[in-house]
Amino acid sequence: MKLYPERLPGQLAKGISPVYLIAGPERLIVEEAADEVRKACRAERIDERIRLTADRSFKWDELGQSTETGSLFASRRLVELRLPTGKPGAEGGKVIRTWIEDHHDDVLLIICDQWELAQERSAWVKAIEKAGVYIPAWSVKPARLPRWIGTRIGQKGLRAETEVCDFLAERLEGNLLAAAQEVDRLALLFPNSRLQLDEVRRAVADSARFDAFRLAELVMLGQPGAALRCIRGLRESDSPEPAVLWALGRELEIALDVARRSQRESAQRVFADLKVWQSRQPPIEACIRRNGPRRLEAAIARLSRLDLLSKGQIQGEFWLELERLCAGLASEPRAASRAA
Repeated sequence: MKLYPERLPGQLAKGISPVYLIAGPERLIVEEAADEVRKACRAERIDERIRLTADRSFKWDELGQSTETGSLFASRRLVELRLPTGKPGAEGGKVIRTWIEDHHDDVLLIICDQWELAQERSAWVKAIEKAGVYIPAWSVKPARLPRWIGTRIGQKGLRAETEVCDFLAERLEGNLLAAAQEVDRLALLFPNSRLQLDEVRRAVADSARFDAFRLAELVMLGQPGAALRCIRGLRESDSPEPAVLWALGRELEIALDVARRSQRESAQRVFADLKVWQSRQPPIEACIRRNGPRRLEAAIARLSRLDLLSKGQIQGEFWLELERLCAGLASEPRAASRAA
């Protein structure tokens, strides 16, 4: 069956299907739906997980081989197959269909990092819909975002008028991850209460535009203008300089690690090893393509100088130097040489 994400918990409560496909461009929805499947499996004592990534070095017989040998710990296992391209090809599609037709005791969870609507018509997807559940994870349209936020608020034990949801939708500009984080923060600030617009305005404090994590994301995505506006907002709100550096430094160190290791192993395997959430992977990959290992190494060295500036141990203009660094990293190499 084809099932929209909000109805997945109800389906899982009735029983676990043999196969799940979660695919779409909205990474938050994809990962949260996958977490729902994992949680339901654990509740049914399906604790063992087998994780596979169908990258360029993947051999499709690995899927069958992974379940041929019985488990030492449990009668059923959760087999997670991640498809970075969302397209298994003729061989992969056939293997998936065969796996379904063989009626395994294990549960197969397929997660697609890229997805197109036309792929719903493929034979392997149709086979999954017939035997299990396909959950599309499309981006929430702007007109529906206030309702999505309202549902999220309700799930956290809060209540809010329409104007609060409209305000959050406008401020968060369609960024579901930022919206989810903001609702979580409001739940901590105002537990089990009715949210008032004025207090929400004060609490949000333009966080979608000006928080440190947002700055790191903008740099990774290659948006120099937005990154500079974000830095000025951080400066005007007296954000702690070390916290700003920590968020940016974390992403740059991961990017450098991925850039180095992906020369000898797949990026997906590196991300999995580093436990980097799917929604963070495309911006990091974009930063790597734009900068390469050498520029990333130089940027991390400049962060060390910024750290000394933030502690007052050397002389210089912290925010000005941060602007130059972020503009350079977010720009294409030719433009970056001028920004630096």
